[in-house]
Amino acid sequence: MGILKRTSPWEHSYQTMWRREQKFLSDYRTTRPDMLCSLLEERVPSGLTETLHQAFFRAFSLLFEKGEGIVRWAGRQQRREEAYQVRRFAADLREDRRSLRAFSKAADRAGQGSVVQAGVQGVGLGLLGIGLPDIPLFSLTLLKTIRETAVSFGFAGTETDEQVWILRLIEASLSSGTELEERNRMLNQFIQEGAWPDSPVLEQQMRQTAHMLSQSMLYWKFVQGIPLVGAVGGAWDAVCLRRVQRYAAIKYSRRFLIDRKLGRQAGENAR
Repeated sequence: MGILKRTSPWEHSYQTMWRREQKFLSDYRTTRPDMLCSLLEERVPSGLTETLHQAFFRAFSLLFEKGEGIVRWAGRQQRREEAYQVRRFAADLREDRRSLRAFSKAADRAGQGSVVQAGVQGVGLGLLGIGLPDIPLFSLTLLKTIRETAVSFGFAGTETDEQVWILRLIEASLSSGTELEERNRMLNQFIQEGAWPDSPVLEQQMRQTAHMLSQSMLYWKFVQGIPLVGAVGGAWDAVCLRRVQRYAAIKYSRRFLIDRKLGRQAGENAR
C-alpha cells in the first residue's frame, strides 16, 4: 500500500481558493436573461448608457487622483493594516490551516459590512428617486470595499499598476462567459509574473471599467430614479457590490498565497 501524502496548510488553502474561483467562473459562465431588464429595454432613454459611463469615469478619476485619502479613511485602513500584521505574525510563527484561513475570514467580514451599507444607501436614495447622483457614493463604497479586502491580505499599494489591477478586477467580476475567463487569466498572469502582459494606460482602463459598470447597472439606475419604486433599483447596488467583493476576495487570496509561496511580501510584485 502506498503512503498517502499529507496536504500542507498552504496546499489546503490554495485548493480552497481554487474551488471558490472555479465556482465563480461556473456561476457566470452564461448570462441569464432578466425579465425586468427585458421589460425596461424600450423605456430607457437612449443616452442614459453614455451618461452613466461618464459619471462612473469621472468618479474613478476623482477618487484615484485625489481621493485616496478619503478611501483610506472610509475603509479605516490603518486599523486593518495593523490587524493584518497580527495575522501575518501568527502565520509566520506557525503556518497551519487556522492561521491561513484567518486572512480570508477578515476579508469576508469587511465585505459583509460594505454590502449592507451599499444596500441601505441604494434603497434609501431609491425611495427618494435618486439614481444618477448615487454614482459617486456607490463608486466610493465600491473602491472602499476592494481596499478593505486588499488590506485584509496585506495589499495596500496605490501605484498605477495596483490601480489598474483594481479596475480590471471590477471589470472581470462583472463579465461572463469567455470574457470572464480571459480577464481572469490575465489577472492570474499578473499575480504570477508581477507585470501586465500589455502596457495598460490608467485613463483607458478607467473608461473600460466605467463602461462595464454602466452596462451592468443601466436598467437598475433607471428604476432607482423613480420615487418609491426606485428602492428596487437601489437594492441592486448591494447585489453588484457583493459580486465584486466575492471575486475580489478570491483574487486577493490567490495573490497572497502565491506571494507567500514565492517568498515575496504581499504586494511586492506590484510595481
